[in-house]
Amino acid sequence: MNINVVFEDVWKEGDDCLFENELISLADTIIDDNYFKEYSCSFFSDVIGRPLDCVHDNQNWCSAGKMLSIDAAGNFYPCTRFAQYSLRNKQPIIIRNVTDGLNTNKLRPFLTLDRCTQSTPECVSCEVASGCAWCQGENYDAADIPTIFQRSTAICKMHKARVRANNYYQNRLSRWLKKS
Repeated sequence: MNINVVFEDVWKEGDDCLFENELISLADTIIDDNYFKEYSCSFFSDVIGRPLDCVHDNQNWCSAGKMLSIDAAGNFYPCTRFAQYSLRNKQPIIIRNVTDGLNTNKLRPFLTLDRCTQSTPECVSCEVASGCAWCQGENYDAADIPTIFQRSTAICKMHKARVRANNYYQNRLSRWLKKS
């Protein structure tokens, strides 16, 4: 099961604690009922919750600019999250249309995106940064100005809650596997 929290700034104080508790309950169910033997849940992974290196771990999280979206009018977008129906605050980013073809120059900024050029210094040096996701369209929509180079940090507390629950899951699963 591939899943993530919503990237928009909808989280209230205490939601991270509720999320962590629910993930721990999910972890218990996955282990108690042996679901981990046949299934996986992307909330739990042995590669999240570690610091990242800006040299080796500096790719963009998503494929915006590489996985184009097209609307009913034939307009191309770098991703469906840049279409008007996905945006709350900004104008859509259209990179031409089916009649005129693709404007690859409008894609160039998307192809230069990486973790370190759009993240705050706090995100870059975060001790649990691995696995912390973002949505390029939400970054754009939530930015102070119309830019794709300002990362939204609305899910920071939720990611940290996920890491704590993941640590619980990994430790409990490790103990279970040693007993078996």
